[in-house]
Amino acid sequence: MQRQYQCLPGLKIDHTFIESTGEKEMATGDVLAIGLELTRLHAEAFTKQKIAMFQKQGIPPQVALQSYREGWWFTLRIERLDGETVSEPLNTDNTILGQLDAKDFSKFEKEAPENRLVVAWPMVVQNVAQKTGKASLQVKAPKVPGKYRFHVAIKSQDFLGADKELSIDADIIDASKVVRTKKPE
Repeated sequence: MQRQYQCLPGLKIDHTFIESTGEKEMATGDVLAIGLELTRLHAEAFTKQKIAMFQKQGIPPQVALQSYREGWWFTLRIERLDGETVSEPLNTDNTILGQLDAKDFSKFEKEAPENRLVVAWPMVVQNVAQKTGKASLQVKAPKVPGKYRFHVAIKSQDFLGADKELSIDADIIDASKVVRTKKPE
């Protein structure tokens, strides 16, 4: 890759956040958004090399670049920092986990709570020239209040060694102790 593209593929995480959208605090049972702002470090070099390769072959670059796909998987684990990690149900809504058969699904459920996969979500880059972007994972906040560490692993399905891991700490408070105003519809 280094020789062909003059760079190694990878992502740089520019900014991360975790929030309960529209709320000041994160409470048990809230739907949390974990946001990542990303830079594809290889975008410019890949684009130049792909265009040159297509031109050599007599293929119009605009046509050939339309078929570009680059896959990344975002996985999430949640670890409690101020007590025992409680097993949370796996999020199968609109995720690849919902498509597993019972035998494979049971393997995930047997994992220790702090190592248990909570979400697996794919992201597909369809524009080889796209340098920056945003990704967001949604997860239900833990049922037990406390201090938590949200571990995000980003795995490339195309490039060996381009994986990234990061952690975001957050305080989850008891929903019964939070006053929320209903938003107008």
